[in-house]
Amino acid sequence: MKRFFALITAALLATITLVGCGSTSSNSTTPPPVQPQPGNVFVTSEDAPLPSVVGLDVTINSITLNGQSNSPQVVSTATTVDFARLLGLRSPLAFNSVPADTYSSATFVLASPVVISYVDMTQNPPAVNTINGTLPQSPYSLKVNFPTPMVVGSNGLAGMKMEFDIRQSLAVDGNGQVTGVVNPVIYIKATKASDPDGRVTDLTGGLVSADAANNSFVIQGPYGRQLTVYVNNSTNFNSGWNINNLAAPAFVGVQGAFQADGSLMADSVEVITTAQSFLSGRVLQVTTSGSGVAQTVTMWVGETGADLVSDVDTVQTIDISAVSEYDICFLDGPLTGALFSDTSLEVGQRIFIGGSYVNPTFTPTMISLRRQGVYGTLVPGSVTVTSGNAGNFQLSNGGLIGYAANGPVTVYTGTDTVFFNLSGLSALSADTTAVPLITRGLLLEDPNHPGTIAFFAGLVAAPPQAN
Repeated sequence: MKRFFALITAALLATITLVGCGSTSSNSTTPPPVQPQPGNVFVTSEDAPLPSVVGLDVTINSITLNGQSNSPQVVSTATTVDFARLLGLRSPLAFNSVPADTYSSATFVLASPVVISYVDMTQNPPAVNTINGTLPQSPYSLKVNFPTPMVVGSNGLAGMKMEFDIRQSLAVDGNGQVTGVVNPVIYIKATKASDPDGRVTDLTGGLVSADAANNSFVIQGPYGRQLTVYVNNSTNFNSGWNINNLAAPAFVGVQGAFQADGSLMADSVEVITTAQSFLSGRVLQVTTSGSGVAQTVTMWVGETGADLVSDVDTVQTIDISAVSEYDICFLDGPLTGALFSDTSLEVGQRIFIGGSYVNPTFTPTMISLRRQGVYGTLVPGSVTVTSGNAGNFQLSNGGLIGYAANGPVTVYTGTDTVFFNLSGLSALSADTTAVPLITRGLLLEDPNHPGTIAFFAGLVAAPPQAN
């Protein structure tokens, strides 16, 4: 039996790891100088968290790159981003053509209010409170330097990764509760589409159209932008789906990398649901029948379809007793049912509930477990190395995950787990202090210790300020 649990752990971890001109006389025999062609820049966003904060809606009025000769805007329309959802995940924020240049910094213009949703774990079930945070002024301008300048070549492709550090940006009182005072701390980094921190790891949207002849489809992604996604023979689809039977309506998840034309080349495509309504967010409480089968789920809602938008940033209790379809994002096969079902919904999980809506009733038909990030500190002396980067460690979390685990949570890593800005699992074993870590993966019941939760990490990273 222990060997079976070990095989489940190994298989799960193996699966989830998956951017001066001159002039000359017309009488000159010297050919005119070649004019530099623009390059392209993609922008992705993520966050470094405060454990109790589950939502942080920040309005970005603009982002301007500051170069040696040019100052183009890569975001020019007010865009609201929920950075708390993006812990350990990267979502595409913008793609623009900019002059070829060397850019040393970026200027962000933000606007109030900043909507903060945080968990009050003194209540049962945990409650989510929402307050409007205030910037030092509105609009608020912040110039951030690249650690290494971002070079955009003619016809080239470069990337800017931004991280909004919630932990340092939000003031807290003596009890650790947020006060609403916001002093933004933002980190940026030049990256490439092929780099581990340049790839898009969190893109979910409604399917607009599919073009099987060109191996592509279009989704309505975040921030009101449509994105073209290409697939090839290496792209993994979830069971029963391929480019030939992809059709609207559907909600689709994508992982992949930007291409020079602004499209994405997908590594993985998941048809989450063909239902037209959905709720997505964090589980706060689960009620079960006498046999342990989930009957209702209370969740903080961070995302919805258009028909349920009034539920965003609210707590909802949903009757799921009739739901029989349970899936795990980007994970398919016989292990799925063994790992996630109506008997293994856990507080702290990030889930997607698809269904139908006839005003005023939402009827759920499926539940998908989504990847999420967890921030915490390493418990010194807790690291176990099985082989290479495979093993586990304990992570202390002061938020919803720590509440659900009733203490430190076990984090399992595999041979394919990416350690970013860290040397690896063995190096962590030498740490004698509570170093901060961010992990990305799936929160599940621990197959090695039934009745407890564990985190299966595809990524373990040091926060930017710890680099």
